[in-house]
Order: sequence, then structure tokens, then C-alpha cells
Amino acid sequence: MDPRWLLALAWLAGFTLIDSSIVSLALPDIANDFDRTVGQLAWVSTGYLLALAATLLAAGRLSDRYGQRPVLAGGAIGFFVATLACGLAPTYELLVALRVVQGIFGGILYTVSLAITVTAFPPERRASAIGIYFTSGALGAVIGPVVGGFLTDLGGWRLVFLAQLPLPFVVALGAVVLLPRVTRRTGPFDIAGIASASLLVVATTFAMLQLAEPGGATMAAVAALVAVGALVAFLVIERRVPDPAVKLSIFGNARFVVATVAGAGAWFAIMSATIYTALYLQLAREFSAADAGLILLAAPLVALIGFPFGGRFVRAVGVDRANLIGVSLMLLGSAFMLTWGADTPVWWVVGTGLVTGAGIAVTLVASATDALAQFRPEDAGTGSALFNSLRQFGAAMGVAVPAVAFELVASGSRSAAASLEGSTAAFAIRTTVLAVPLILVALGWRRRRQRAGEPLPA
Repeated sequence: MDPRWLLALAWLAGFTLIDSSIVSLALPDIANDFDRTVGQLAWVSTGYLLALAATLLAAGRLSDRYGQRPVLAGGAIGFFVATLACGLAPTYELLVALRVVQGIFGGILYTVSLAITVTAFPPERRASAIGIYFTSGALGAVIGPVVGGFLTDLGGWRLVFLAQLPLPFVVALGAVVLLPRVTRRTGPFDIAGIASASLLVVATTFAMLQLAEPGGATMAAVAALVAVGALVAFLVIERRVPDPAVKLSIFGNARFVVATVAGAGAWFAIMSATIYTALYLQLAREFSAADAGLILLAAPLVALIGFPFGGRFVRAVGVDRANLIGVSLMLLGSAFMLTWGADTPVWWVVGTGLVTGAGIAVTLVASATDALAQFRPEDAGTGSALFNSLRQFGAAMGVAVPAVAFELVASGSRSAAASLEGSTAAFAIRTTVLAVPLILVALGWRRRRQRAGEPLPA
């Protein structure tokens, strides 16, 4: 099978993640239909994201055990049915429950699609393939809100779900036609390990999201305690079972750890840049939502354009240099944010977004290429799931950690002056956090060059 067909299938499966952004502009219409406040509609998005996070590791293990073909096809069919049911949901409570189901199948598509990209290409072509694959998520982030708003105006929020139905149908058909049958792997299935790992991811993500909510400190503390308990259980289980879901020795692999931290840093940069730049523009600078949205397009657009070239760049300079350059660009963009004031020119804000987007594109391609190269092809699903789970943690941190700084400094005020001070504090903590992956990437690169006997740069 031509690997380009497999990449096209993986791209379409990854593009189903547009569902996480396409619904955002439909929330006011859903609120009106079910007589709810927009704030109460948070679980329409949060339920989806938490279910997706909880499914990643299980999806990876199922893919490695039963093969990519049945798992991807089953995930696409489940996503089709759940999406159809969302579009027909008669009550708010049922819609939220169906969004959770949709998130479960979305996690399957997300995990298996990246694993297909990794296994379809030889190592020398893998970075370019991963770069092309990531354009699916970037394109979804760019056009999701625009398409969602258009569909909502055209036919209401139900059309937002119903219009997505052809996509999972094509993915299911492509999985059956293009993916080969494989021999199932035998042995015990580490249900306890997967359950504890899933609980760890969900509880950690929920705790981070609650930190960003007013009055959410108590729920965040409870979720954090659950996460600690899940972590202890996970470590105990994985050390004792004969065939663990995650071989803990992978965390002794410095290349995997550094690459994963870089990938998590990229998602931290994505979420924190999107949310807190929007707050800066709308609250501190009093831009309209439409104008702020146009300014925010700079980072995802340059990432979308840069992903295919990012693969070539990684191949040309190597993953170590590419990771170092990518994380440096993200940190540079964050430092530029610290210069924003009450009358900063728009071109400077857009330019900052361009630098940030370029760093994100390079880092995501390089980190995924390096991290997933540490797994055997038959364990690609587990590797993809573990890498994506840790990136999900980075995304949750990108929402919650700057929020704490923003609220502490702004003290609940939404005046332009207070919002500017809060935004600056959020950008400062963002810069501090992004320094961590830069230090780890630099130290790892230096250590490997010393072992190889290569001369170190000044």
C-alpha cells in the first residue's frame, strides 16, 4: 500500500478533532435552545475534552493488540453515531452525555491516526509525514470557529454536528479498504493499569481546568488528591503486572522524556497564547471579539503553513537542533509578549504570533518524531497514546497556570488597567514555564554531543 494513502487516511482521522473547536461559536445558540446560561454550557466542551484524554492510552493498547484497522474503523463508526445523536439530542443533559461518548471515540481517532503516520513511513521520511499530519489539527483550529459560526447562522447548532457526519464515514470506509489485517497479539490486557492511568490524566486535567475557574480551588484540590492516588496506583500496578500497559523503563529514556516535555511545552504555548492574548486584546485593549479573532489567526496560520516545511527542516538539521530552535522561538515569542502595553502596535502583536507559531510548528514535529522513534513499530499505538497524554497535560497547564497569575494580579477586576497587569503576569509565568523545556532540550543536546565526541558551540 502506498504510504501516501495511509497518510491521507490518518490526516482525515486527525481532522475530526475540529469538533473540539467547531462547537465553540454554537454554545450561545445551544444555551438559548435549552434555556441555559453560556457558563452552564462549559461541560459541552469540557466533557468532550476530558473523555478524549481518558481514552488515549486504552486506544493505543487496543490498536497495538488488535491492529489499527478494526480499532480505527470502530472508532470512526462510534464517532459517527455519537455525532448524529448529538445533533438530535432533545435535552441538555443528554447532549453533555453524548459529548462524553463522542470524546471517547475522538480519542481513538486521535491516537490511532498518529500511530498510522508513524508506522507507514520509514524513519528518514517520518518527520515530513508527521509535519503533514499535524496540518490537520492546525487547519481545524483555524477554520473550526469560522465554520461553526457559519453553520450556526445557517441552520442552528444542530447543523454543526450533522454537517460533520461525512468525515467519520469516510474514515471508517478508508480504514476497511486501506489498512491491512494483522495477527492479534495474545496475553493479558492490563485493564487496571489503563484505568489508573486514565484516571490520572482525567483528574490532573480536571484539576488544572478548575484552577482556572472562579471558586474552583476546592474542586481542584480534590481532583489533585485523586490524581496523586491514581499515580501511586499506576506505578504499583505497572511494576507488578507481567505485560504492563506502559513499560516504566521508557521514562528512563532521556530522548523520550526531553522530547515529550518539549511537546507538552508546545501545547502549553498554544493554549496560553490563545486564551491570554485574547484577554489582553479584548479586556486590556478593548478590541472587539471579531478583531481579536483576526489578530489571533497569526500563530495558527503560520503553524499551518509551517508544518509541512517543518518536517523537511527537522530532516535537514536533525531533531536535537530542531527541538532547540523550536522551543527557543516559543520562548522568544513569550518574551515579546512581556513588551505589550496599553498602546502596543497591532503589527507587533501579530509579529509575536508569527514567531510563536513558527516555534510551535517546529517543536511539535521534532518532538513527536523523536519521542515516537523510541518505540518499536508494534508499540506505536501505545507510544502515540503516551505522548499525546502528556501533551494533554501541557495543554491543561496552559489554561490553568497563567490564569492563577492573571487573577492574583487583576484581583477580580476587568478594567483595562487591571486586565493589562493581569495579562502581563500571565505572560511572565508563561515565559518562566517555557524556560523549562528549553533548558532540558539544551542539556540533552549538549550531553549527546559530548558522548559523540562532537565539538560544542560556544
